[in-house]
Amino acid sequence: MNTDSTAEDLDRVRELARSLDCLPEEDLCLLARIAPATAEAWRKRGRGPAYVLVGNRYLYPKQALSDFLHTLVRERRPVSAKGML
Repeated sequence: MNTDSTAEDLDRVRELARSLDCLPEEDLCLLARIAPATAEAWRKRGRGPAYVLVGNRYLYPKQALSDFLHTLVRERRPVSAKGML
């Protein structure tokens, strides 16, 4: 397949996903710095953000992604020097 065509296809998918307030899987992988295989494993295990399967494309609604990210928030807890020793 032609690389230019692939890039154009991805741009079009991104544009369409954005119009639906979603991110395509490729953008999720870029954001999270994960491989597509990791996103697939999350889906199979019921982990990760909620998604929509449209044809053979996985789209991630931005609100679902935001909700998922909030589950990953870790609070910093102050530790006294005494507690570190």
